[in-house]
Amino acid sequence: MASTFSVLDYCLFVAVLLVSAVVGLYYFLKEKFGKKEMTSDDLLMGGREMSVFPVAMSLVASYMSAITVLGVPTEMYVYGTEYYLVGFSGLLTYPATCFVFLPFFHGLGLTSAYQYLELRFNRWTRCLASFVFVIEMILYMAVVLYAPALALNQVTGLSLWGSIVSVGVVVTFYTSLGGLRAVLWTDTFQTFVVVGGLIGIIVMGCNRLGGMGEVWRISQEGQRIQFFDFDFSPFKRCTFWGLIVGSFIGQLTIYGSSQTMLQRYMSISSVRKSQIALFVSLPTTILLITLVCIAGLVIYATYHACDPLIDGKIISRDQLLPYYVMEALGEIPGVPGIFVACIFSASLSSISSCLNAVSITVLEDLVKPAMEYFDKTMTTKTEARLAKLLGIFSGGLVIAFAFLCTILGSTVLQIMISVFGLAGGPLLGVIVMGMFFPCVNGAGALAGLVISTGVMFWIVIGSFVYDVPMPVLPFSTDGCAGDERTVSYVYNAFTTHIMDLSHVVEIPVTSTLAPWIEWSGFKQIYSISFLWYPTVALCVALVVGILVSCLTGWTKKPTSPRFVYPTAAKFCCCLPYKARRGCDRLFAYNVLAAGGEELLTDDDEEEEIHSSNSMKKCSRETAKLLPSDKNRMDSFEAELDDNTAV
Repeated sequence: MASTFSVLDYCLFVAVLLVSAVVGLYYFLKEKFGKKEMTSDDLLMGGREMSVFPVAMSLVASYMSAITVLGVPTEMYVYGTEYYLVGFSGLLTYPATCFVFLPFFHGLGLTSAYQYLELRFNRWTRCLASFVFVIEMILYMAVVLYAPALALNQVTGLSLWGSIVSVGVVVTFYTSLGGLRAVLWTDTFQTFVVVGGLIGIIVMGCNRLGGMGEVWRISQEGQRIQFFDFDFSPFKRCTFWGLIVGSFIGQLTIYGSSQTMLQRYMSISSVRKSQIALFVSLPTTILLITLVCIAGLVIYATYHACDPLIDGKIISRDQLLPYYVMEALGEIPGVPGIFVACIFSASLSSISSCLNAVSITVLEDLVKPAMEYFDKTMTTKTEARLAKLLGIFSGGLVIAFAFLCTILGSTVLQIMISVFGLAGGPLLGVIVMGMFFPCVNGAGALAGLVISTGVMFWIVIGSFVYDVPMPVLPFSTDGCAGDERTVSYVYNAFTTHIMDLSHVVEIPVTSTLAPWIEWSGFKQIYSISFLWYPTVALCVALVVGILVSCLTGWTKKPTSPRFVYPTAAKFCCCLPYKARRGCDRLFAYNVLAAGGEELLTDDDEEEEIHSSNSMKKCSRETAKLLPSDKNRMDSFEAELDDNTAV
């Protein structure tokens, strides 16, 4: 097995970093010497004039990460092909996002998704949601930076520290200086590198094995080909319902309520173009999932007779793909370099997207509200400089936390990936409460966010503490050389940065590594499938939010129709009269007021005028919270005056 890189491999790896850095430098110099002075909106939102294609590719890149490229092939190898169905949950997610969430937020014209929470609820909800998002993204980016560096270090010998620092510095450089324009175009380049690299690995692997038909035959004989399990149990790891329905809610936490995605939608001038960009990204995303799944089958077909983990060649299943490239394809000049470029392109694209979103969230949701509280203002030039500094500071934090991961170890690392990946569920819950439930007040939204986050952390940490077992498919070692099977436990020493191969433990060769145990009683909650985590978080947030709002007297004042999705008008219009009236009372912003009283009646003109004045007062109070949004209320008040006159 090739264990080190050649000069050609290093050249390919460095070329990817250089292209990304040059793109960022180009946009920095273009803005610096341009006629128009760059603002924070230009830096963080691309001036809201980006074209469809780079935004579509950036949406794919935001979904794609090195964890996806390394983890999904492992999923195919260990658990089979059923996970592939997760790609088709996008057939539900994309229309829901395109026709509900995207037009709603695009119409508000906000810079940050969490500004909406202050307009709808209060400043505390906005700040807490922003803080949760920032912490989640910093830790997620650290894992995305560290995990591939560790896997490649232990299999290829590529420097762990060098990988972390080089990739971290480059992505911080072009994101903070070039802004969203640089991020979108580098994402486009990196998406093509990832797709091209995966296609190359699959084609060479299939040719080596005798074609895709042979790969499929071996995988089918090894019980890896299985797609449809219609079991309704949420405690089973992967089922049709979990992969379609559970993943639908999970993907909504990304596409419907995450600043990372909403920022890209709002960087395009019109709703229609944003919708086209999202739909264009769908087939590319499905193609990417297809490629990483096929790569997993190719790896299984290669090692179906001699599992590398049991044979002691690797220490973690996540090293399967890099081990395969180095062991099976490493003798082909340039292949290791192409593979590393593919992995780190996935890291660069994910980190740059998240880093840009973190910068805008900190600036808009934490810094500006704090300055307004102290009655301070910033000039446009100061905002632009601060946005760059926030990008640099956030990038430094990501690199620091990536180094911290080397101390924490793999078990804590896995806990961190699972726990902080759950923050999206509570954030989606508070967004849904604001959009679809006008009766929910600020206290309910805040309580729903806090309790939902706490409950999910408890469930996930419990699953790790109790070490919930999962069923795995059989592995074989019949084709391994030698009779004894050992596993080498490799430790990355923090002080010396070398591998200690001295600790060797013999394990028996079995067809299945971990038999599944049926759990019962209260402990069973810890065995709930990770696919249902976002759904559980969403349900807890909604139940708590509505219950607390009920106990605290619902919404105290009428809510602007701009801040509530017109559910009744869209979905209740075809219901029978009594059902429609009930639907209106629950969802219609122009029907419900404080305590559930009707705002408008068919025969009470005076009440209509009073309601209009109340709504105008509400809009002024909301605009007072955020002076920068005051102009957005003028058109709304004009509409109210016109309606009253009629």
